[in-house]
Amino acid sequence: MALSYLQKHGGAIIYLQQEGRGIGLANKVAAYALQDEGFDTVDANTHLGFPEDARQYGVVPSILEDMGIESIHLMTNNPRKISRLTRLGVPVPDTVPMVVPQPNKYNRKYLQTKRERMRHTNFGSMLKLNDVDVVSQVMNGISSPLVVPYTPITEAESHNEEIEEARNKLLKDENSQTGVQAFDDGYCFGRKSVEDAIAAVARGELVVVVDDECRENEGDFIMAADLCTPETMAQIVRYSSGVICVGMEGDRMDELELPAMVTNNEDPKGTAFSVTVDATVEHGKIFLCIQ
Repeated sequence: MALSYLQKHGGAIIYLQQEGRGIGLANKVAAYALQDEGFDTVDANTHLGFPEDARQYGVVPSILEDMGIESIHLMTNNPRKISRLTRLGVPVPDTVPMVVPQPNKYNRKYLQTKRERMRHTNFGSMLKLNDVDVVSQVMNGISSPLVVPYTPITEAESHNEEIEEARNKLLKDENSQTGVQAFDDGYCFGRKSVEDAIAAVARGELVVVVDDECRENEGDFIMAADLCTPETMAQIVRYSSGVICVGMEGDRMDELELPAMVTNNEDPKGTAFSVTVDATVEHGKIFLCIQ
């Protein structure tokens, strides 16, 4: 709806890599799994150890300045987003609502949670309507949303104390763009999440391990090499970058005559990759990047 509106009326899109309200794609999938079990979108985030909304907007003022934009008509129903931007010095004199004409059985609970627990506005009586197939109505109803003057809402009004406390614990300054931080015990998601991951590896299952944002800031599929099957290998290749790595001691690499990939390693983290190996069918393995 937003893209169609911009196509017709003009405007700008600022894309921030903050999927899942700032918790990232992998955690967003985990939150979806919890919602399938009955959690709403707020409780799913907090159950995983995240605040209700972890998005940050510290880079937006500089982007707008570079684009020569002094104030914005923000397309949103979310008072927190408006509050955050205005606190950063971005003038938001009014908003453009983005509301579907009617809910359906798939999005009704999600929209109700946004209104009741996240104080989203502009829904009117829409949530009282019957469930219908509204795809065509959605596409036909975006031509001219009303512009609504913005009335500031304080942080205390838009978030309960428990959520605000969690946000302050997990997030740093608005301009730092920092994500989730470990608690005092060293765990981001609790000790049980680590124990469950270890047990999954022992069963030959894949786990996703997310690197620290101060290092490579990436996620990896990890499993026990001894338990890897062709099917699992195919899954890793298909749903990742396709690069398969296995850890190996230097002495064993010397025995196999595997030299370093480069003589002068200029990788910022000094990652010690060897040359890529294409094993033979007799060895029962495929291409590996040894490190």
